[in-house]
Amino acid sequence: MKTEDFKYFNELYTKKSFTKVAQTFNVSQPSISTALKRLESHFQSKLVIRGNSQNELKFTPAGEQLYKHTHSITTEIETALHELNHLKSHSTTIGLPPMLKSAYFAKIAVASKEFDKQFNIQNMHIFEAGSNVLKRSLIDGDVDIALLGSLDSDVTNELLQEPFVQADFKIYVSSKNPLSQKESLSFSDLKSEHFVGLDSSFIHNRAMAYFASTGNIRPKFFMKTSDINFLMNMISENLGIALLADIVKPTTPDIITLSIKDDHQPKFVGSIAFRKNHLLTSEEKMLITILSKYSRK
Repeated sequence: MKTEDFKYFNELYTKKSFTKVAQTFNVSQPSISTALKRLESHFQSKLVIRGNSQNELKFTPAGEQLYKHTHSITTEIETALHELNHLKSHSTTIGLPPMLKSAYFAKIAVASKEFDKQFNIQNMHIFEAGSNVLKRSLIDGDVDIALLGSLDSDVTNELLQEPFVQADFKIYVSSKNPLSQKESLSFSDLKSEHFVGLDSSFIHNRAMAYFASTGNIRPKFFMKTSDINFLMNMISENLGIALLADIVKPTTPDIITLSIKDDHQPKFVGSIAFRKNHLLTSEEKMLITILSKYSRK
């Protein structure tokens, strides 16, 4: 049995075609058949049944079960390859959500300068994306360390997360909006309002879904974006209101933040995260220490 056998099997499960799998990996069709036979022999189970039609391919219950494992195995192999190359190069890829970067950019910059005193900052690579995307990138091994936003109830078994900030969610409105005269409100008060918000790569969408459900409203969105400054401009121009963690500072004096009175609200948690099975290099250990110190200030 070879590691390629798992890759071929995964692709066969997806494409349901020996010919297409062979084309994908640029190998002969008999190579795919031989790989399947090796797996069936090793696990002593029939995995695939060919129907009467040449294109008809069905997976047995054993084949279905094996796919759940081989998918994880191939992911781990690819991650291991990344990790080994990473150790050779002494490079670290850091994931930054735009919102946490915006809130902590100065502190991150200071941390980077301190890091450069002992290690070459050119070995740091920044990957910017929303927390939902970064979480997947961490698990897949595309990112080594990330500042990650999550809700307080989030648990990700594959990751270790060291919290450095906790914040409430608030409503951001323009001073031109009549809501700005309030100090606080219930989410159910916002039924007639138009929202602007962050796109699906941000954890804020889960917070919005929670508040909308408990407030029994269906939010009406004018626009969603991944650009924090653009979002603030839309709020300032009274094009919509936004639900944001209050680590985000209004960019202009005419943006007002309002507390939400609803009970049992989720909290926004910012943490430094990395994979549980990721062996931290000395550079990364130091970087985590520095980021933790400056993030908590």
